[in-house]
Amino acid sequence: MKGSWSIKRVLPCLVPELHYSDLGEVQDGTQAQAAYLDMISGNLSLSEKNALYKDLKDYCELDTKAMVGIVQSICS
Repeated sequence: MKGSWSIKRVLPCLVPELHYSDLGEVQDGTQAQAAYLDMISGNLSLSEKNALYKDLKDYCELDTKAMVGIVQSICS
């Protein structure tokens, strides 16, 4: 884990079947924040906003699955 306890460092060790690299435009928290700001800026077309919404939803879903998988791995 290279001295880090972040989800992205722990996940490959404990739940190797889940990968953030499989996601679209949003693969980390910084990108999620930027995508949200872009979505609420009013500067995107509806299709761009919908695409970012899907990417944010996928990222949040994977974050949740990652935390559940980590807890299950530790507790089993």
